[in-house]
Amino acid sequence: MRKLFYACGLFFVLFLWISCEKEDSSPNSLGGNTNIPLTPVNGVSSVFGSYGNQNINGGSITVVKNEDGLVTYKAVIDLNQFSNELKLKALNYLTQLSNYYKFDTAFTLAPDGKLSFEFKLKITSEGYQDFFVEGKPWVIGKYGDGVGTKYTVTNSKGEELVRTVTEKTGIDEWPLGFFYIKTSKIEQNAPADDPVISKVVYRINHRFGLVYLEYQLKDGTTLKLSVFAPFV
Repeated sequence: MRKLFYACGLFFVLFLWISCEKEDSSPNSLGGNTNIPLTPVNGVSSVFGSYGNQNINGGSITVVKNEDGLVTYKAVIDLNQFSNELKLKALNYLTQLSNYYKFDTAFTLAPDGKLSFEFKLKITSEGYQDFFVEGKPWVIGKYGDGVGTKYTVTNSKGEELVRTVTEKTGIDEWPLGFFYIKTSKIEQNAPADDPVISKVVYRINHRFGLVYLEYQLKDGTTLKLSVFAPFV
């Protein structure tokens, strides 16, 4: 009887080990420590960038809530820096994207011309994950993954969407303020029927997190955003 209990116990431990291995090795799972300097509540990251010839200044994303790595951000951008034509274009594109991806948040335009909205990301010491495709978890990138790694998700239309690590040199060559850092570059094509976006490019760093976003739009224009962590 003792041998039987021992055998059953061994089998149970082996089963748990295999299950954990499967979960941890899944390309679209995200583990790691959730208590990191990137995401303290009330931490503010600055956002700067450009849209065509138009510079974008004074943007920010603030951590409203952090529930074991599930981070709620509030984004704010001052539309007063744009022409009326560009304001209308931005609001039109945001409305189209909100309807297409069925965002569960409202875009608010305050009387002072500042646009704000909330969104969620999972952020850990291992990397980033979002939920923009029908609320499904989809890894943006993991710091430790090499070139060629793919992260996939399938939408309700049966279309498989893929993010791929396309560059990781290990060299401090990406500008962040007044110094240079190592980054991993991740690229993805948007869903075929996305009304606005054609392609998205991300750059992440193990210390500073998501430092760059590039949206290539279907009208031929490009939105480029640099993100500076709260401690930069």
